[in-house]
Amino acid sequence: EYATQAVSLPSGNYSDGIYIGPAYGGGANTRGFDQIYTKEIDDAIIASRGIDRHFFDQRGSTNKSKDGLLSFNAAIPLKDGFEVYSFGGISHRNSQFTAVYRLPGWTERNNTFVYPDGFLPAMDNIITDQSFAVGVKGKVSGWNFDVSNVYGRNAFDNIISNTLNASLGQKTPRTFNAGSYNASQNSGSLDFSRKFDKVLNGLNVAFGGQYRVETYQIIAGEEGSYSKADLSTIYSIGYTTGGIPYFVAAGSTPLNGLSPGSQIHAGFRPSNEVNVKRSISAAYADVELNVTDKWLLSGALRVENYSDFGSVTTYKAATRYGFAKWLAVRGGFNTGFRAPDLAQFYYTETSTTFQNGVAIDQVTANNVNPATKALGIPSLQPEKSKGYSAGITSQPIQNVEITVDAYQVDIKDRVGNTGRFSATDINLPADVRALFVQTGTVQAKFFYNSFSTRTRGIEFTGSYRFLLPNGGNVAFLAGANLQKTTLTKVNTPKGLEAYRYIIFDESEEVRVTRSIPKTKITLQGTYNINKFNFLLRSVYFGSVSAVSQLNANFPKPDYYYQTYSPIWITDISAGYRITPVLQATVGVNNLFNVLGDYSIPAPGSNITRTNSPSAAQSGTSTGLQPFIRLSATFK
Repeated sequence: EYATQAVSLPSGNYSDGIYIGPAYGGGANTRGFDQIYTKEIDDAIIASRGIDRHFFDQRGSTNKSKDGLLSFNAAIPLKDGFEVYSFGGISHRNSQFTAVYRLPGWTERNNTFVYPDGFLPAMDNIITDQSFAVGVKGKVSGWNFDVSNVYGRNAFDNIISNTLNASLGQKTPRTFNAGSYNASQNSGSLDFSRKFDKVLNGLNVAFGGQYRVETYQIIAGEEGSYSKADLSTIYSIGYTTGGIPYFVAAGSTPLNGLSPGSQIHAGFRPSNEVNVKRSISAAYADVELNVTDKWLLSGALRVENYSDFGSVTTYKAATRYGFAKWLAVRGGFNTGFRAPDLAQFYYTETSTTFQNGVAIDQVTANNVNPATKALGIPSLQPEKSKGYSAGITSQPIQNVEITVDAYQVDIKDRVGNTGRFSATDINLPADVRALFVQTGTVQAKFFYNSFSTRTRGIEFTGSYRFLLPNGGNVAFLAGANLQKTTLTKVNTPKGLEAYRYIIFDESEEVRVTRSIPKTKITLQGTYNINKFNFLLRSVYFGSVSAVSQLNANFPKPDYYYQTYSPIWITDISAGYRITPVLQATVGVNNLFNVLGDYSIPAPGSNITRTNSPSAAQSGTSTGLQPFIRLSATFK
C-alpha cells in the first residue's frame, strides 16, 4: 500500500507568498544585530536568489509513507478433535515527517555556508512490527483447553535528513542516524473452559494463567546526531594537603551558543542506552451464569504479579436482563490496573519546540535519571481505575439492532509529562542544571503520576441489514460517542508546591481533557454482490482545543489557546474477489481532502501557520489518500 499526503500550504497564498518576518535576518534565537533586516532588504535578497516566499512554505506532519504487510493464519486438524494453529505477520512502514522550516536568518540553527536559503528538516520513521503465535487446542474430559505462545516486537529507527548540527559548523553532516528503540512481549498462556448445561439455565466457567516477558531497548545514534561541539571543560583549582595547587574539572560550558544535535530530533546519546526487561505472571477465573433464560450474571477475577511492582488484584461483575426481544437492560462494574510501561520509565529524548516564535531545545528525562531524583519526582506508580456502565439493547423490528450505553471511568494517578522546568531557574538542583549543560537544552520535562481524571459518556450503535431481490447484501451502520473528561486531582510532590503549575501545566490539562473530540459520529454503508463489495463511510469529529506554551515564566507560564472546528472525513472503496484466494481493493481515504482549520501561531510568532489539526481529531493529518490493496487468504 502506498500513499502520499496533500501538501499543507500557508494561508494567504498570494503570487509571491506571505510575509511573516525576515527570512534572511532575525528569527528564532538570533543575535541582536540580525534584527537590522527590514522587509525591503529581505525582499532584495530573495529576488537575488531567484526564489519567492513560497520557497519557505511550511509542510507539516507526515508527507509520504510506504507500507508493506504480510500476515498468515493457519490451522491443522489432528486426531480426537485436537488442532494446531498459528498466525502472525510482519509489517514495514517508512514515513517521512517534516517540521518547521529553519529560515536562513536563524543563525543559532542554520549555517548559511551549508544551507544558504535555510532548510526543511525531515525525519524518516522506519517502523518494523513482527508477531508470531503458535498453539494447540482441544478437549479433554469435557474441558476445552488452549495452550499457546505469542511473541511480538516493534522496532522504531530514526533517520534525520536535510538537516545539520549547527554546533559542528561547516563540518556537519546533512543526514544522521539518530538511533533507534524497540520493545517486545513474549506471552505463554494456558486456558481452560467448560459449559455446564444442567446448572440452572447454563453455567460457563473459564480459568487459566499467563507468563509474560517484556523488553525495551534504546540504541544510541551517531555522535553528530546528539553532540554539542562547542562545550569546553571548566576547571577549578584544588590544593593538596601540602598546599600544591592543581586543576580540577568542574563541569562544562558552551562557547558559541549554537544548537546541538540534528535539527528536528536530536539522536539518542550513549548515556540514554538501556536494555531492560520485566516479567509478569497472572491467573484468572471467569464465571457466567444464565440464572433464567432472560437473566445473565457474570464475574471475573484476575491476579497479577509484576517483577517491578509486586502483586495486584482486579475484578469485574456484570448482568443482563431481557424483558423481550425488543428490550434488554445491562450493566457492569470493573476495576483496572495499568503498570507504567518500560518506555515511560526509560525513554529520553531531546527535541525542539517553538514558544512564541522562538525555537527552544528541550529534554525529556526518564524516570531513573539522576536529575529526576534530585528534583524530587517520585518513581512511577501504577495507574488504577474503576469503571461503571449501564445500557439497553433492542431489536425493535426485523433486521434492526440498537444499543445505548452510559459509562463512567475514574482513573487515579495517571502518568503524563510535567511542564517545562527552565534552565534560568537558579533554584533547581545541580543535577538538573548539569542535564541542561550536557544536552545543550534550556528546558526539561519529566514523566510523573501527576493527575487523576473522570470520563463520562454515552455510546450509541445501530445497524440495519437486508437483502435485495438481485441477491445483493446491504448494511447500514451508525454509531456515536459523546464523552467528557474532567480533572479530579493534581498530585504535587512534597517540596515542589511552588511548581504546581509546572508539575501539571495547562498544555497537559488540555491534552487530557480537550484534545480528543467530545463528539464522534460514524455513518457507514456497505454493499456486497457476487464478487464485488463497496464501502462508503463518513466520520464526524467534534471540535478540539490545542494550547501552545509561550514562555517558561515562574510560577505560571503563559499559554496561547486555539479551538478547531468540527470536520467530516469520508472514505470510499470498491473491492473485487479475483479468485477464492485473491482480493483486490481500490479506494480513497479522506475523499474530499479535508484538512481542517489552520493551526494559527501565537501573535508575534514568525512560524508559518499550517492546516493540520485533523491529527488531533481524526488521528491523522493526511489529506486525500488514494490506495490500492491486494490481499490473499489461504484455506
